[in-house]
Amino acid sequence: MMIRMGLVLCLIGFPISGLTHHAVAGSYDTSTLIELEGQVTDILWRNPHVQASMRVVDENGEEAEWEMATTALSNMRRWQIDPSFMAVGDTIRVAGHPAHRVENRLYFTNLLTGDGREVLLGANVERRWTDQTIEMSASRRQSVGFTTAPELGLFRIWSTPDNIPMLLPRDIGRTAAGRANLTEAALSAFDAFEWARDNPLQNCAPKGMPMIMEAPYPFEIRQDGANILWHNEEFDTVRTIHMAPDASAEGQPDSLLGYSIGRWIDDRTLAVTTSNMNWGHFDGQGVPMSTAATLEERFTVSEQGDRLDYTMTFADPEYLVEPMTFSKHWVWYPDAAVGDYDCTPEAED
Repeated sequence: MMIRMGLVLCLIGFPISGLTHHAVAGSYDTSTLIELEGQVTDILWRNPHVQASMRVVDENGEEAEWEMATTALSNMRRWQIDPSFMAVGDTIRVAGHPAHRVENRLYFTNLLTGDGREVLLGANVERRWTDQTIEMSASRRQSVGFTTAPELGLFRIWSTPDNIPMLLPRDIGRTAAGRANLTEAALSAFDAFEWARDNPLQNCAPKGMPMIMEAPYPFEIRQDGANILWHNEEFDTVRTIHMAPDASAEGQPDSLLGYSIGRWIDDRTLAVTTSNMNWGHFDGQGVPMSTAATLEERFTVSEQGDRLDYTMTFADPEYLVEPMTFSKHWVWYPDAAVGDYDCTPEAED
């Protein structure tokens, strides 16, 4: 059966914050949306992006193989979307964003299944074809969780609701206010940054501090003897927060996550100071970070136990004129779990 290719180009005001995870916005043209219809020839259910191939035949009978990507398998799990909506051999329609530099490559956000259901693969994705949708669980859109189990305090699994902005803005080096707070050395590094060459978020390279703190996946905070562990599903990242009164970063080696020292402000608020970070990136978009940078963090559990508020104050004497403070929150879903990430690198072009 010949499968026709539908190609629709349009400029849209798509919310970039919903696509920046793992450098999607840097690799794909998020201002352009196209539609394709074809037959699925291969699927790889994986992190950081599910991959699929689709055979497309145009009106002239010319056949092309499109390589497609969409959100992470871990995202589908936390959104409670069953991945059985697509299988090899299915005829599907997709809408998404074409790659900047590679032909026949697409990041898709909408998928119309063979039986007429539309899958919405993102927090801010709107339906295009039908009211019969498969999308994230309604509970995952809420900004609060469940008002039970306050006795658990900090030590539980926390999740990111999908209706809040990213922790770190993506335009620090592009706005007048942001550039005014960058030193000359930071401005020089930012202006020399080339995404294709310098992007630190590609091919399963692990994130360091501070950017790992905006990872959207569930994380668990638990006791480890006298210390506290922060275990995030993304890249199976584990931070150790040293709680001993005499803990000191002096003499400790630099690392991606740095050296963190914690103290209790009260029974609901944990303060953490982190230094010795050598990831080298502040926002992942070109603003650098020196090993002299420090973080002051606050984790505060709500009285009801359903929400964890977070603030981060980032100081870097080499690259920032003044410290910058950012905030976000997480919520408690009793059914959340920290799964295996098992990141699979993409093939080189």
